[in-house]
Amino acid sequence: MARRKKSLQTISWMALVSFAVTPAVAEAAAADSAPVAFGLEEVIVTARKRNENIRDIPDTIQAISAETLERADVRSVTDIKQLVSNFQVVEAQQPGVVLINIRGIGQTRNGEPPIAVVVDGVQQNSPNQITQGLFDIERIEVLKGPQGALYGRNALGGAINITTKAPGDDLALLAELGYAEGKEFIARGSVSGPLVADKVGFRISGSYKDREGQIDNITVGEKVDFDKTKAIRGTLVFTPNENLSIDLRGSYYDQRAGAAWYRSGPVNASRDPVVANILGHGDRELADLSAKINYDMGAVSLSSVSSYSSIKSFLYEDLDYEALDLVRASQRMNVKAYSQELRLASSDQDARLSWMVGAYYLHTDRDIDTILYAGTDLTALPMPILLAMASASGKNAAYAAFGQAIYNVTDAWRLTLGLRYDIDDRDMRDQAPVVPTAQVDFDTKFKSLQPKISLSYSFEDKSLAYATIAKGFRSGGFNDNDVVTRLYKKEQVWSYEAGFKAILANNLVNVNGAVYYMDIKDRQVAGLDLSTGPAQFIANPIPKSHVIGVELELLARPMEGLDVTVGGGLQTSKIDEYDQSVFANTLANGNYKGNKLNQMPGYTLNAAVQYTYPIASGNLISRVDVSGSGGAYYWEINNVDHRKEVWTVDLRLAYENGPYSITGFVRNLFDKRYDLEFVPAVFSGVATGQDLGAASPPRQFGVIGKVSF
Repeated sequence: MARRKKSLQTISWMALVSFAVTPAVAEAAAADSAPVAFGLEEVIVTARKRNENIRDIPDTIQAISAETLERADVRSVTDIKQLVSNFQVVEAQQPGVVLINIRGIGQTRNGEPPIAVVVDGVQQNSPNQITQGLFDIERIEVLKGPQGALYGRNALGGAINITTKAPGDDLALLAELGYAEGKEFIARGSVSGPLVADKVGFRISGSYKDREGQIDNITVGEKVDFDKTKAIRGTLVFTPNENLSIDLRGSYYDQRAGAAWYRSGPVNASRDPVVANILGHGDRELADLSAKINYDMGAVSLSSVSSYSSIKSFLYEDLDYEALDLVRASQRMNVKAYSQELRLASSDQDARLSWMVGAYYLHTDRDIDTILYAGTDLTALPMPILLAMASASGKNAAYAAFGQAIYNVTDAWRLTLGLRYDIDDRDMRDQAPVVPTAQVDFDTKFKSLQPKISLSYSFEDKSLAYATIAKGFRSGGFNDNDVVTRLYKKEQVWSYEAGFKAILANNLVNVNGAVYYMDIKDRQVAGLDLSTGPAQFIANPIPKSHVIGVELELLARPMEGLDVTVGGGLQTSKIDEYDQSVFANTLANGNYKGNKLNQMPGYTLNAAVQYTYPIASGNLISRVDVSGSGGAYYWEINNVDHRKEVWTVDLRLAYENGPYSITGFVRNLFDKRYDLEFVPAVFSGVATGQDLGAASPPRQFGVIGKVSF
């Protein structure tokens, strides 16, 4: 009853906002067709590897500007969920381990990501890179639906394109200092400018966070959600002449944060305070180097993107999650990757036919070691008591060729064709540390042809209607154990989407909508079995399943200074075929045909109202963000444990005067608590085990001061 009351209160609040805004929108809609100075701006994006107006793209895409990122207090990709419908992401267990779900396509633990994440044109090679802190960002673009034709493997759910701020023509400085509950201190800054006028530009930016935390562990007397992170990024851009540009970038990210603050109890139970006698922590170290070269040869342009990345992560955690010295675990992973992409594209994008062709190569080396210990703290023992160990090393070489053509059939009709062929050659060595002769090698290739076709129609007012068919795939691989299976298969998705992008009220209102059907083959499902050791695995128990969904987004500027954004999504899913033999020897055995897919909300809703009011010689900017999700959200495919609906409200109030600003904020205003992650005992492989859940972040107040020149 209390939950229903809170939900009604939130819905009533949103209805009140809508009621207050609607008359102004209606008044604007009734206005004559004369240009309005404060209408919505044109947005240029690069999500399809070329500069395009967002209204011309026959896909569902949302672009979040630098201003919105700051106003909405977006600190990482995990915060985007409050702005994007049918998109869920949380950082679970440790820094870098994410649970992502976009249009029903989800992340598998220690598996390949369901989306392509691209930073400054460089595709990230590991899911551990997705949730690193965002700072000095120019724009984020979220492109939904399979994007395999351009991005290839692991873009079956969509793509996130992140663009950092580029060097400017003049010297510019920015500094931010912030403090928030949990004794959280934040510092960010950047310096940018020319080294050689019109020839060489530079930008250096960095961030630092030191947070004690807000969630108590009453056994060890410390906070579990601590976080110490430092990051730096540098850019050099050379433009020797008007036809050639060279962009060199490097970044380093170092994080040590709390991890695995699980507590036993049924779904939706209270998880705070934590009682484990081990303070879990996770370390993440990321290093990236990239070089982008663009050469305009007149009729065509040539682009080269080279990158190198190093990912190191370490987890140390209690495994009984009680105030007992029973069992604990550690996991170490190292990944090194090198990629190279070459593209040749037509230069005239306004021609009747524009095109792009390219080739891509990726080489990855990956080592992972998981160890279970028994007894007291390792530092107090001369020799750890080893219970079990899994160790594996693997590498893969991925090759791809791709192309895209856009043909203007008439002034209104446009046809887009894309095609990509991927080959992912994977090797893994499973090795026992004490018995070298027990090493076993595995090798296989995963291949996929990924077409995409879109037909769109542009109206005289520049509104757009479109239909798109696309295919995406997620590569398969090997488990470092054979509890269920050594080899798991690739996952494939066919998506069918129809949508529109309408411009209303003399460009004071934009309304975008889409309906989609996604046919999924061999869905990958993550599993855990602690009964025989540290066995994390991926399997394909669902040969066929599907997702049906609808999305709607409204952007309005009914009066000067007032911006309103509302987005919502409804979706449902079904397991059409289920292979009961896959989990036959585990506690998760059952026939789940007809069930819904897991970790997928039945609905999402987000709304934001921002108002800028001139005061004194500056501006007062107020903003409220509301986001909610619920419906048939099941933690596992057995559809037993259901997550309650989650609604959060964030507020920000800022005063800006020239180069100075000060902002007060509150995240999670009503202190909504819920399971950030939930692991039922039946899916842990321990018959006598307990259900586990992790506490969500509590309410947090804070203030940020900024100066820029």
